Amino acid sequence: MLNTFNVIMLGPAGSGKTVFLASMDKKLSIQGESGFFLDIDGQEKRKRLKNIYAQIATDERWPNATDTQDISEWVFTCKVQTPNLGIYSACKFNYMDYAGGRITEEMDFEDPEFDQKLRSADVVLALLDGTKIMSLIREENLGKSWIVKDLSNILSIIQTNDKPVHFLVSKWDIVQKYYNLEQIRDCLLEVEEFKDIVRNRYRKESPVRLIPISSVGSGFAELQPDGSMKKTGVMPKPFQIEVPLACVIPDIIRKLLKELEDKQKEEKDREIKPVNDDLTWWDKLKKYTGGGVKKIASYLKEYVPPKYQFASEILEELIDIVDTELTRPVYQKEEEARKKTEELKQKKAASLEKIDDDTKALSYCVTCFAGIIDKLDRDFPASKLEL
Repeated sequence: MLNTFNVIMLGPAGSGKTVFLASMDKKLSIQGESGFFLDIDGQEKRKRLKNIYAQIATDERWPNATDTQDISEWVFTCKVQTPNLGIYSACKFNYMDYAGGRITEEMDFEDPEFDQKLRSADVVLALLDGTKIMSLIREENLGKSWIVKDLSNILSIIQTNDKPVHFLVSKWDIVQKYYNLEQIRDCLLEVEEFKDIVRNRYRKESPVRLIPISSVGSGFAELQPDGSMKKTGVMPKPFQIEVPLACVIPDIIRKLLKELEDKQKEEKDREIKPVNDDLTWWDKLKKYTGGGVKKIASYLKEYVPPKYQFASEILEELIDIVDTELTRPVYQKEEEARKKTEELKQKKAASLEKIDDDTKALSYCVTCFAGIIDKLDRDFPASKLEL
C-alpha cells in the first residue's frame, strides 16, 4: 500500500489555490525534468483540472472562485516511468482545497469537517498573494487590508496545527520585477503575527518555508492599476509549481526527527548527565543515537507511526536530505554547489535504471525531491524562514 500524505491548502478567495493545482497537474502530468509525473485519481477530477487549465491558457476570463461550501480533495499518485517505459507508483499526495470563503467570510454554520481535515494534515500550504505583499511594502491600503483580513485569518488557522508550513508567494512572475525574496521575507517578518508563527515553529524545529511560485509564468499576465491581472495572450509556463510537493516528505521527516530528539533527551536525561546545551538539536540527536544516518534511521523506524514507515534505504535518504539542509551553509560556495548538484544528477540517473518495483520508485523520487530542494536552496536562500 502506498504512503499517502495530506496537504491542506489555505488561502482567501481569489488566491489561486485551484489554479495552482491545475498548473501543477499540467506541468507534472508528463514525466520531464522533474524526473517523475503525477496521475490524478478520478476521471472527473482529471477533466475538471484540464478544463480549468484550458480556461487559464485560452480564455480572457480567469476561473471562478470555489463555492464557499465546496470542499475538494485532489489525490495525486506520484509515478515514475523507467527507460524501458515501465511505470511504477511511488506515493500519493492528497491535496485538500477549501474554498477561500471559509477562511475570511463569516459562516452561518459550524465546520467540524474542516477542523478534522486540518488535524489530519501532514503539511499546511498557505497561498500568499504576491501583489498584496507588494502593496504592503509600498504601505498602500490594499496591503494593510490584506494583513488585517486575509493573512491574520490564515495565521490563526495555522496556529492550531503543529505541522510543517509552506508559505507560497504567488504571482512571482509579477513580483520579481520589483522585489526579491529577501525583501518579501523581511516585509512579512515585520508583521508581528507572522513573525510569531515563524518563531514558535523555529523553536520546535517544525519547518517553515517561503516559496516563490507562479502558476502561469513570466509574461502571461500584466498587473493592472486596479490590482487585477490582464492576460497578454502568451502561453502559460508555470514556475516552481513542483517545489512545494518536493518538500513535503523531507519536511515531515525533519519534524519527526525533532520529536525523536525530544524523546531521546527525556530518556537520556534520566540516565546520564544532559548533553551539552551548546549543541544544536540535530547534533544532540546524533549523540543520543550513536552517530550516523543508519543509526538514526533505526531509532526513527521504532518511533514513527505506520503512516510514516519507509523502507530503511528510503528513510536513510530522507535523513540525508535533512542532514544536508541543516549542516550546509545557506550561502554555499559556487563550486561546492555545482558539485552537489552534479552528484544528485548522477544518483538520479543511476537509480532510475534500477527501478523494478514501487519501493525503488519511491527511493528514486526521494532523490528527485532532493535535487529540487537543492536548487531551491541555491536559487532562493531566503526561502528558509529561520529566526
